[in-house]
Amino acid sequence: MIYFNILKLFPSALKREIVEFYISVSIQNFALSIISLFSPIYLYKLGFSIPQILIFFVFAYFLYFFLVPFGGKIINRFGFEHSISFSIPFCILYFLCFYLIAFYSFLIFIAPVFLAIYKMLYWPSYHANFAKYGTKEEIGKEISALRIINLLIEMSGPIIGGLIITFLGLKILFFIAGCIFFISIIPLIITKEKFISKNFSCKDCFKFLFFQKNRKAMWKFIGIGEELIDLVLWPIFIFLIIQSYSIMGGLISLSILISIFITFYVGYFFDNGNGKKILRKSLIPYFIFWTIRGFIKTISGVFLIEFFTRIIKTGISIPLTAHTYKVANKYGTLKYAVFFEQSLTIGKIFIAMIAILLFSIFGVEFWTWVIIFFIAGLFSLLYYVDSK
Repeated sequence: MIYFNILKLFPSALKREIVEFYISVSIQNFALSIISLFSPIYLYKLGFSIPQILIFFVFAYFLYFFLVPFGGKIINRFGFEHSISFSIPFCILYFLCFYLIAFYSFLIFIAPVFLAIYKMLYWPSYHANFAKYGTKEEIGKEISALRIINLLIEMSGPIIGGLIITFLGLKILFFIAGCIFFISIIPLIITKEKFISKNFSCKDCFKFLFFQKNRKAMWKFIGIGEELIDLVLWPIFIFLIIQSYSIMGGLISLSILISIFITFYVGYFFDNGNGKKILRKSLIPYFIFWTIRGFIKTISGVFLIEFFTRIIKTGISIPLTAHTYKVANKYGTLKYAVFFEQSLTIGKIFIAMIAILLFSIFGVEFWTWVIIFFIAGLFSLLYYVDSK
């Protein structure tokens, strides 16, 4: 009986497109996991202020907002897998420019351009591919399975990245990550993609974004803006406490390991009709843990926040993503993927501008962190919109 119940947590069958997608994305995520955690810290240690770091990402997301419909046009022409393959060189160029900022400061203006081009080709392809080829009755399990694979891979990423920086330096880390990115293209070109182009208009994407019927969904996706604080400011905050790449990477990896076991169950419950209920029940605890982040002063406190936040966020992100993919099939997977990305980009730009204003006025002070993390928590409550 226990064995049977465990099997029910896994997707029963996966299409070829999803299997290739799983492999490629997992390889890419490993490359990202060894480097992305330390990227904002790298800029911070180069002497860039927190407002300057945030402006860097605002510029990237501003470009991305306007470029992503054109990315959709390219994806519609060449297909999901080809477009993901096309995105990889731009990701490598982004990290190359990112590393060389230490030697050529003007690259701080070039790197965001490569980041925006990478994202416009990768993320709409990612979402549209999953929405189109995922098994509708098991989409929650399939998202959970991919997340489990990525968590297992990413678990070692921060540790490995921290150790490489400590003993070999950032130059070697960027080189290794670039090589891994190139390897991720292989699963996507082994077999020929069967893709049929459809009518796709960049102008319609901007119209669709502001349709009255999409208003609730747009506000819900704007809530994803809180992730910018988690990806950019939270690593800097942790580093100011820990001051060690290897210990920091180890803590993140350990918290990932523990959260793995929760992920299977969330996907299973979504497919059984309980996804939105799980999402709603997760929102208040998630808001509370955002609020108390600014008061953390110890390594054990960082671990506990990471541990509980990752568990609770799973209860939000899997139902949110699975429901989004189901809705995408009604409107057109690629069009809805572009809508999704433009909406969350609005949220990330908006919350970054608030953080820039607060840091510029009050500086890197205790209450500045508390207020910004509280605002990120408020953004997360937007997930409640359209969750009934």
